[in-house]
Amino acid sequence: MAQRMQNALRENTRKRSGATVLGVVILALGLLAAGQQQGAAINESKPAPVFAEADAVRLMDEMRQESNNRNGFLKLFDAKRMPGYTVFRDQVAEFFGRYNSFQTQYHVMQVARDGELGAMLATFEIDAGPSDGVTPNVRKSVSLRLITAWDGKQWRIVDLSPRSWLQ
Repeated sequence: MAQRMQNALRENTRKRSGATVLGVVILALGLLAAGQQQGAAINESKPAPVFAEADAVRLMDEMRQESNNRNGFLKLFDAKRMPGYTVFRDQVAEFFGRYNSFQTQYHVMQVARDGELGAMLATFEIDAGPSDGVTPNVRKSVSLRLITAWDGKQWRIVDLSPRSWLQ
């Protein structure tokens, strides 16, 4: 009887061990498959392209073209990622309220990439005519530092300094 119990116990232990090994194998295969799917999903999402001088020129061209359109100008900026965007938006609204005609020029001086961000240094000149007809025209020339980020479709500005040129 003792011999039978020992044999039954060994058999039961083998079954449990086999089930445990089978469970571990199934779990490992499931994790491996999930990792491969996740890797495939990561590979399917396109990484940000290299921020090049052509991208910097395109952004500055759009900035120049939208210099008479406050909403179009603000669309060049990433409101979610830009620190202090609401203050910046209000400064832009005030500037566009004081002046109604703009002529702008720019010169891109330097372009760089740091990780997923692009950066540029550009001279930006603006001649603005006042909306009240009394205030004198304003002419400003400023070296702007712009930080950009890829939003999946295009490069958008996530920071700009100095912001004092809007005052």
